[in-house]
Amino acid sequence: MNYLSAEKKLQTSWKLTTKTIPRSAKKPGLYRNRMYPFCLPLEHAAYNLYGEIREDAIKTFKQNDIVWHSSALQGLPSNHLCSSQVFAVNLLFPFMDKPETLADSLRPFFPDIKQMLPVENKRFIAFEWIGDINYLNEEPKIGGYRLRGAGNTSIDAMMMYESVNNEKVMLLVETKYSESYGASYKRFRSDGTDRIRNYEDFFYSTTSPINHDIAPNLSDFLYEPFYQLLRHSLLASEIMKTGKPKVSRVQVVHLAVNQNKDLLAVTSPRFRQLGKTTYEVWSKLLKDPSTFSLISTESFFKAINLETDRDLEPWALFMKNRYSFFR
Repeated sequence: MNYLSAEKKLQTSWKLTTKTIPRSAKKPGLYRNRMYPFCLPLEHAAYNLYGEIREDAIKTFKQNDIVWHSSALQGLPSNHLCSSQVFAVNLLFPFMDKPETLADSLRPFFPDIKQMLPVENKRFIAFEWIGDINYLNEEPKIGGYRLRGAGNTSIDAMMMYESVNNEKVMLLVETKYSESYGASYKRFRSDGTDRIRNYEDFFYSTTSPINHDIAPNLSDFLYEPFYQLLRHSLLASEIMKTGKPKVSRVQVVHLAVNQNKDLLAVTSPRFRQLGKTTYEVWSKLLKDPSTFSLISTESFFKAINLETDRDLEPWALFMKNRYSFFR
């Protein structure tokens, strides 16, 4: 049984036993034309979010025109209980207005943090961040304009901090929960657009983050998750190159569930000789491996000090009940 299949069973069990959602939400839900026990009824999709953040998160996504992935009803999150985007919001949204707690939780991984900095509307996390400029010259696919969370490179959660050396550091955080990837070649979009043409100038630029001595061909990166890792690293390089926003450095971070071993499969045929796992390979493909950080969600969760922020205790209990790897 793969990781996603196991999680579907665990999430179904949570749905049927939890007291945090109404009885009417415990029925199977429609997802892509079929009914599934691991989905909520469409009208109850909001219950996929932790109760204390639910209204605020939905409002924040609406105000910022952020797309909910695999949403069937406009303005509501996906009703799929294994949604990685929903997981990211459940995990990180409680820290939107808690910079001290967020800093304390990240400091084991970034010990130079002095304080977190506001990034959007005086809050400390920006979800599905794309920035104010089109860094990678990506052509919008939906409605002719860029949308956060769809049609262009979006970051699950962008944060910034001031270091003990008074530097401003940007974190581009991608959260991985139930993902796994096959060896599917991603060169062409569904509309026939060639992805190589869009990214080749950035890839072969002198400011490219990629070590071309090891990986000289862009086509080898067009397998997920390497395609996503590439775009995030190219984005980080372009932020530094343009100076917008002005930061001292940009760190790409993957916050991944340690128990999901399916995520680690090396999908690009040419990269399989470089290592046994995705992240082992990725560290060898970068000119500067220190620009990328892999953090397990389990270790991040353990780093949260509930002794200093009792308000988070109900949330922590919810997360442990909902996601077994936090227990």
